[in-house]
Amino acid sequence: MPVDQKRINGPEGSLPYQLFVGSRNKTFEERLENVFHSDGSRKCGRKNNESRKYFMKLGVVSTAKGSAYLELGNTKVIVSVFDPREIPKQNKFRELGELYCDFKFSPFACTHRKSPQTDVEERSLAAAMAKALQPVVCRHLFPNFQIDIFANVLEDDGSVLAAAITAAGLALCDATISMFDVVTATTVAVFQDKVYTDPTLAEEKICLEGGSKGNHGVITLAKLHTLDQTSEIRQAGNISLDVMKAACQRLNDANNEVAPVVQQLLVSKVQKHIREIDLEDDEEPDSDKDDLETSTMSQLSVNTDS
Repeated sequence: MPVDQKRINGPEGSLPYQLFVGSRNKTFEERLENVFHSDGSRKCGRKNNESRKYFMKLGVVSTAKGSAYLELGNTKVIVSVFDPREIPKQNKFRELGELYCDFKFSPFACTHRKSPQTDVEERSLAAAMAKALQPVVCRHLFPNFQIDIFANVLEDDGSVLAAAITAAGLALCDATISMFDVVTATTVAVFQDKVYTDPTLAEEKICLEGGSKGNHGVITLAKLHTLDQTSEIRQAGNISLDVMKAACQRLNDANNEVAPVVQQLLVSKVQKHIREIDLEDDEEPDSDKDDLETSTMSQLSVNTDS
């Protein structure tokens, strides 16, 4: 892939700040002590089954058909959805519409600067997001068309794929795209026999590395709340079957906690839109009355002059 020569990636002769960070040469055991206590509890103060606080907002991108902004602790994601368009360079008719997902990290989103070109990690996350959203959207309503979904990570502090899938579901609803159900996604990290809900970036790195032995990994699950169906599950690491069952149960409970928050946000959006319509309807009779009074006064002035 050609490199953009016009983009200035940084000053010449600069050094990455990671070279001067004290934690650069720490061993796995030392980094483990910075994240977890000896009994396996979190040092951040959260319980193992406790998630971070959510902040969601709809309609943040004016140029998009629908958009959503989501904060999960320090993880910040913004997703834009655009109108269905005909699939480019497609000669064969498709009965089901397509979803084109693009997943990008901002250059300042991670501890290491991201390249403007899409890398392997971003393509993998985009494919996972597309698989999670395909069973949700009523694709049979727009055959031979595709919907463009763009996810941009402003800050990555763990559980970024789950945050992007949840925000994409909100953005699709904001774009009035027909859907079978509301989709949510959550992430858990596994280390030894412990399961941690909504891990931070530091916890994810520890659980993915895993040390020498035992269960370790990260699992992300997307779920349709009302239909009680799983649209996508993504797992990385080495996890036994028993721990996997416990992690999936924890993911299911976490999704059930997030779904009412998403539904309440959508209900508030609809209520606000209804109030705006009612205000417009109330203003129309007043404007008609003012026009009638103006025409009556004009007629009176004409009769007086005559």
